[in-house]
Amino acid sequence: MNSEKAEKAKVSAQIKHVPKDAQVIMSILKELNIQEYEPRVVNQLLEFTFRYVTCILDDAKVYANHARKKTIDLEDVRLATEMTLDKSFTGP
Repeated sequence: MNSEKAEKAKVSAQIKHVPKDAQVIMSILKELNIQEYEPRVVNQLLEFTFRYVTCILDDAKVYANHARKKTIDLEDVRLATEMTLDKSFTGP
């Protein structure tokens, strides 16, 4: 019983040193019932997420500039997301 508590404390201490974004990715994996994965999977998902969000926001900025707006808004982000989905991901 003490060894279980010690193991949980060890895992908890390790998680505290993990960046917040990585904790979110790990939480998503856990919610999807993915128990075993290599640590680099979290880094790969973080990189993908960063690149995806950066591209979406860059495109949204282009659309806002085209509409002569000083800042991007939700509609710009929605349009950028739709356009990215149309060209990057294929449906069934």
